[in-house]
Amino acid sequence: MRGGDAQGKNRIIKWVLASASPRRREILRGLGLRFRVDPSGLREPERQFGESPSKYVLRIARLKAEKTAERHPSGLILGVDTLVVVRKRILGKPYSRAEARAMLSSLSGRWHEVLSGVFLIDRRSGRCYSAVSRSRVHFRRLQSREIEWYLKTGEYRDKAGAYGIQGRASLFIDCIEGCYFNIVGFPVALFERLCRKAGIDLY
Repeated sequence: MRGGDAQGKNRIIKWVLASASPRRREILRGLGLRFRVDPSGLREPERQFGESPSKYVLRIARLKAEKTAERHPSGLILGVDTLVVVRKRILGKPYSRAEARAMLSSLSGRWHEVLSGVFLIDRRSGRCYSAVSRSRVHFRRLQSREIEWYLKTGEYRDKAGAYGIQGRASLFIDCIEGCYFNIVGFPVALFERLCRKAGIDLY
């Protein structure tokens, strides 16, 4: 549902974000949407044998949306998940400072891919819409003192790949390809396409 300029038909739409991410909340607010935050509480499953990163990230997004949808018989439920892939290795959220250090070292001087899966459940129609957004990011070569400086900021916590492009880590990035908002954690262009496909008017 849009803010004050929304049409009457959209005023009854209830959006539910199945995520606690402050970055996703900020992006949705920037789009003028009114929404409720109801994190799924899902304990993310392990990647299945032979499962591609794109299928894995979309499966997690689907599970998040479905779990939250159990508590909401109406509305539009949004499940989103983001991960980083470097040299075919998936980097999720680091569990420790040491793991974050290793992740940043693996990104130094290389291209990596950021994937976000979006899963939309329309409780009105019972239909689901989903897709994966891909962006590429290149880190310049980092010195160990720069990595240690970044770790001291604590910004790496709760971020796939141990960095946030919208913060201090922007100093490390010299090139991106694709949707910037996807790298932040919510691919706006893909979201808009899914809404059009579902017949949801955002304007």
